[in-house]
Amino acid sequence: MPTITVTSDYDGDVWYDNITGYDKRVGGAAGGMNVGYRNVGKGEWQWIRIFCRFPLTDLPVGATVTEVRRRIYCLIAGGASHLIDDHAYGSNGQEDPANDNAQTCFNRCVSGNLYQNDSTELRTTGEKWATLGGSVCQDVMNARSVGYFAMAIHEEGENDPYAVVSSYTGPYPLKLEITYTVPPLAPYSYSDGLVTVQV
Repeated sequence: MPTITVTSDYDGDVWYDNITGYDKRVGGAAGGMNVGYRNVGKGEWQWIRIFCRFPLTDLPVGATVTEVRRRIYCLIAGGASHLIDDHAYGSNGQEDPANDNAQTCFNRCVSGNLYQNDSTELRTTGEKWATLGGSVCQDVMNARSVGYFAMAIHEEGENDPYAVVSSYTGPYPLKLEITYTVPPLAPYSYSDGLVTVQV
């Protein structure tokens, strides 16, 4: 079956800080995005989430998606109990994080359909691939109509030291590997326009 690999064209991290409120950082810092809990010190802490968007222009119209895998590259490992969840951004991945302010973006990072629950991937560094489940295949097919698919990643409980992963401005951007089928071509019939008369 044919497969395409698409690279995030817009991503970053967004957080709630108990002192300063909400903030959003496109592309992360120096090509890295944080996800998890950050103790700033002196009673200040942050819950940090990741948003990302993948263009779908290479996915043929009418394709049936059969599998979606997500690639992430961990630059700095999170804490020993670090767990991540993969969600659709918003509800089904058709909302665009580029249009949202920090507070809306933060909320939409946990509100969508769940594709992976409690993964331990970011407890160690390096390249990680995960096969996503739930409604992800249908959601990607539906998102083809808007031209992109948006996702989010957050740390379960947001109580474990944050991990750092590469952003689209870094050396190892997030990727989606999409496997699909296309409907067979309809039988072709040929007519030369001539009329045959039987005698």
